Amino acid sequence: MQINYDPQADAIYIRLREGEVDNTLPVGKYIYADVDADGVPLGVEILFASRVMASKALTSVSFNVSPMLPSYQTPAS
Repeated sequence: MQINYDPQADAIYIRLREGEVDNTLPVGKYIYADVDADGVPLGVEILFASRVMASKALTSVSFNVSPMLPSYQTPAS
């Protein structure tokens, strides 16, 4: 995992894993998830980070990745 802050853009990017971004999905106000072609999350971007992260109403940032992921069936042994 890698976390980067760009002060010029006021954005935080949390890279979860390497891969090619196929789509960017909104997961919250000013929060976006990059996913690959299989829907696997690759990273999370938080825009207006200084305002979002400094909000007294904000106690945590979380999102559910399961709606983004395709359903996989376990192959029979």
